[in-house]
Amino acid sequence: MIGQFRGNTELVSHLFSGKERRFRKSGVVALAVASSALLLAACGSSSGAVSSTSTTAKTVQTTAAQGPIKIGMITSLTGPYTPLGTNDKLGAEQEVAAINSAGGINGRQIDLVVEDDQTNPTQAVVDFKTLQSDGVVAVVGPVFSSSCMAIISGVESAKIPTIDTCADDAQVTPVRQYVFMTPPTTLIVGQQLLAYMKYKGLTKMAVAYDTTAFGESGWSEMKSLASQYGVSFVYNGSFSATATTFTSILTAVKSSGAQGLMVWGAGPAEVGLTSQFKSMGLTIPLLFSHAEASTLYTKPAGAAGNGVIIGSSIGGIGPSLPSAYPGRSIITDFANTFQKNNGYYPPEFGFDAGGAIAMIAKAIQANGATPQGIDTSLNHMTITTGDGTYNFTPTDHSGLSVNQVAIARDTNGTLVPTAFTKAMVAKAS
Repeated sequence: MIGQFRGNTELVSHLFSGKERRFRKSGVVALAVASSALLLAACGSSSGAVSSTSTTAKTVQTTAAQGPIKIGMITSLTGPYTPLGTNDKLGAEQEVAAINSAGGINGRQIDLVVEDDQTNPTQAVVDFKTLQSDGVVAVVGPVFSSSCMAIISGVESAKIPTIDTCADDAQVTPVRQYVFMTPPTTLIVGQQLLAYMKYKGLTKMAVAYDTTAFGESGWSEMKSLASQYGVSFVYNGSFSATATTFTSILTAVKSSGAQGLMVWGAGPAEVGLTSQFKSMGLTIPLLFSHAEASTLYTKPAGAAGNGVIIGSSIGGIGPSLPSAYPGRSIITDFANTFQKNNGYYPPEFGFDAGGAIAMIAKAIQANGATPQGIDTSLNHMTITTGDGTYNFTPTDHSGLSVNQVAIARDTNGTLVPTAFTKAMVAKAS
């Protein structure tokens, strides 16, 4: 009953605004939406040789007896990553509401069980065990990279497919059977940012990175690839994800001779760095990863962020995509509903979690609501979501290619594609 599929590859989120919830522990469970869609769909087929009345009744009874499908979610609703986790949750709930309102998956509603990891890897491990005990068939999240890495052994032991919304490549490199991810990897974002640096003639760069798994992964990947693009790093410095002052780093950057500063990190620290970058009089280009590709960064950064270069999933520049761009309608449908419901364009994290729910739904529709069936389907899935088109295989659990990464400029709070990305998008349209 997932009416949003187009062929075998796309899931369009024609979403609804109903948001009834009941709270439990640190999370929420989406209430099953009463719907006659299943009955209407079952009766709507006129091609069968056998009368559908009794068959339909039996089908409804069977799906009702099976009950809702429990999908778990671990995200950060408290702690430093609260803005990221909150939007993860909003994106997932939006997709669940759309699916349930359309009749569910094969007639069964989704029951979304959300746990708060408090931006704490230890709590994430506890949360995963709670979800396992609750009988979930799959898990979305966490959004905090250190939490993603902390739950991996539990995921492998429990054999519950988990689609992470954090962007640490180490979770899928090497490939682990039950672990997938929706954000672009730091590898492909790093590649695209390096290609942009080469395009702009930025050959001598400085880098600052936070000491989370995400920040360190991003810097590590970029450092390993830099020489292929003719880029060298003349300075590198690290900072805590909770840092509020960056004077020593920025002073060193200023005297390093760097032509630009690349920053790898996620969270409120990057807003403070941006403000201090401007106030200290640095005029070289300032570049960020996809973690800042949203109003969660551009709004608090304000005027200081104007002109900053940001890597992004293709969804981040959705309003600027040509009408002929593949998957544009999927991006805009999801984004329009998110903006209507929440008052702002969806950040990367909303796309990430909404897409993860879409993937699980497609897997269940194709192969049944069991962890093994979902995992088998995910390993051979092609699907387009707000983040782009994924091609999962048994040897690729990230699924996105470098051409799904945009390089945008913060222009008065809006992500506007650079000429570099406009050329890429035009070629694909």
